[in-house]
Amino acid sequence: MKKLNVISKLSIFILLVIVAVSSCKKVEDPYAAYTAESETAKLNEWKAKMKAGNLSYDSTATKIFYVIDKTKVGTGANVTAGNTVTVKYTGTFMDGAIFDSSESFSYVHKPTTGSRMIPGWEEGIELLNKGAKATFLIPSALAYGSYGYYPIPPYSPLFFIIEVVDIK
Repeated sequence: MKKLNVISKLSIFILLVIVAVSSCKKVEDPYAAYTAESETAKLNEWKAKMKAGNLSYDSTATKIFYVIDKTKVGTGANVTAGNTVTVKYTGTFMDGAIFDSSESFSYVHKPTTGSRMIPGWEEGIELLNKGAKATFLIPSALAYGSYGYYPIPPYSPLFFIIEVVDIK
């Protein structure tokens, strides 16, 4: 009986040592590969693919790249500050993985007084009018920057496909 008690204690001790050692494994930083340099490389790769495919895009002064859907150019005045805008949108990473989407999302457009939208969205939406649809490639400096925002890693350029459903 005494021998069994010693074996039990030894087994428990060994199990605790194994658990302690395994919990000390070095955890890899999941964002280590996301750097300003990797973002620049991704953007350059995208521009090269567009050029190789003879696909055109425009850009703003702040380097938001965009393509207006020629089948959905819209009508009326463009979105301006103070408008309540209703959109359909899909947000994706550059690899096409979707991180957010909505079939009907409304907000008050406040580009200079601060809203819950990222600066790149606020700038890009002003290029659109009711019924217009566009794809925007927004660099991280105009999105979630060097810190990211779960599930968006730092230095992540983002695609947004936005269709303006209504402007009030």
